[in-house]
Amino acid sequence: MGTRERKARERERRRRNILDAARACFWKRGYAHATMPQIARAAELAPGTLYLYFPSKSALYVELLVEGYDEFIPRLRARVAEPATPREQAAALVDAFFEFARDCPEYFNIIFFLLQQEGQSPRQSSLEGDLLERIQAKESACKTIAAEVLRGMQPSDPESAGANGAAVDAMWSMLAGVVFFFRGDGPDALAAVGEQAKVILLNAIFQAKR
Repeated sequence: MGTRERKARERERRRRNILDAARACFWKRGYAHATMPQIARAAELAPGTLYLYFPSKSALYVELLVEGYDEFIPRLRARVAEPATPREQAAALVDAFFEFARDCPEYFNIIFFLLQQEGQSPRQSSLEGDLLERIQAKESACKTIAAEVLRGMQPSDPESAGANGAAVDAMWSMLAGVVFFFRGDGPDALAAVGEQAKVILLNAIFQAKR
């Protein structure tokens, strides 16, 4: 292995350690209360070294957010890819949401809770420019999958796109709320509540679409 390759691997290893430390700090302290010095200590780095990799806490948050979406989006696509009725696809979408909450709780927290539970959304935070654009691109890709499932219930209605976008926002908020209130009761309790929430949500969506 040459010197350049060894340095590249070392840099990537250190970058990965920083992201792991940041994810743990955000999970424990919340976005507002986690600090770059805390993250540097958790990664066993000097604060100055941390800034060589990530210029700000916002940049770290966005990197983790993108990683979370990169885990979440393929799960959504895979669950709705199989031929099925609109209701079955919508049910698969909800199942994918709860599975992600169960399997990847720290990434789930970063996507759905970290800023929101502190009275902010990504658009209301200090994120701007390229950072905000990266978030918006991932949000859009995620919600497009869900909106396509809802659009399948009324494929001939060109006016449904905006309504579907609002429905996706409402659906994510409801499902995230279920996870937030019941995740402390353990995975079995969350799974049972999730099944109830899925039935209620699907009944509401399909009645509204009639």
